[in-house]
Amino acid sequence: MKKGRILAWIVAVIFVILAGWSYIYVKHSEQRNAVRIEKAAQKSRQKKADYRSQHLRYPISWRKSSQTTQYPKAAAIVKLSVKVSLSAQRVYIMSGKKTIYTMYAATTRKTKRKAARVPKGTYKIESKQGEFFFNPQTGQGGKYWVSWKGDGKHLFQTVPTDAQKQYLTGEARLLGKKAAVNTHGNIWLSVKDAKWFYNNIPRGTKVVVGR
Repeated sequence: MKKGRILAWIVAVIFVILAGWSYIYVKHSEQRNAVRIEKAAQKSRQKKADYRSQHLRYPISWRKSSQTTQYPKAAAIVKLSVKVSLSAQRVYIMSGKKTIYTMYAATTRKTKRKAARVPKGTYKIESKQGEFFFNPQTGQGGKYWVSWKGDGKHLFQTVPTDAQKQYLTGEARLLGKKAAVNTHGNIWLSVKDAKWFYNNIPRGTKVVVGR
């Protein structure tokens, strides 16, 4: 009988210890989660602040202008050029070394298919341009396209469309994000940015594509 009481007492003590340990573990987990949530919130707030300081629209809209400010007057920009950053997924309208306007972009980042890559180098805006195209081989098209290499092979264009000119929203939402996307060697812009680019960037403008 005495041994039974001792055993019961030992079991009770073990349960108390386990309960205490479980309570401490749960509290510790809650604290860690709270810290992670707060860090994520701080990061999000900082990201928004950084975007706003650059007048970039956040969240990104594939329909609207990339910046919340007005577009520049391209005809008045001295030493106008276009700079494309593949790593940042951005297109910059430049005046010499000064950035005048920043656009969200989507470009093929990593692919073994050479034809699908956006080639690095220095090029220029070509004469081939149009309001709409569709490529049955890729199953994608685009609006407000402007050739910058290969006489229509590599384009600035809107986010992609289908044959009926309807935007492919699943692909469009990748604009400006460092996500895996196949642009088939083209550079996607928001609808409004592409239209401005089409109407304002003259033929012969230098285009620099780099990392």
